[in-house]
Amino acid sequence: MYYSHTCTYCTKIFFTYHGRKEQAAEILYIGIKAHLVEYNEDHKEYEMDDDPKIEINEMYYAMSEHEDAPSAAYELK
Repeated sequence: MYYSHTCTYCTKIFFTYHGRKEQAAEILYIGIKAHLVEYNEDHKEYEMDDDPKIEINEMYYAMSEHEDAPSAAYELK
């Protein structure tokens, strides 16, 4: 299953393919957080500032599921 979520600051779409939704949530959180830091946007965004365990749990419920890879999205592995 493909799972996706938008960047909480710039709204780029990120996705991952994984058999376990829990792992997909962790991959998306880590990838989006790294993106925010890399582009110097982390200090501008306040949605992903809690404890990582809390954020991963929130990502689990907020991410979207897809049968196919989302188009115009960035893959996280």
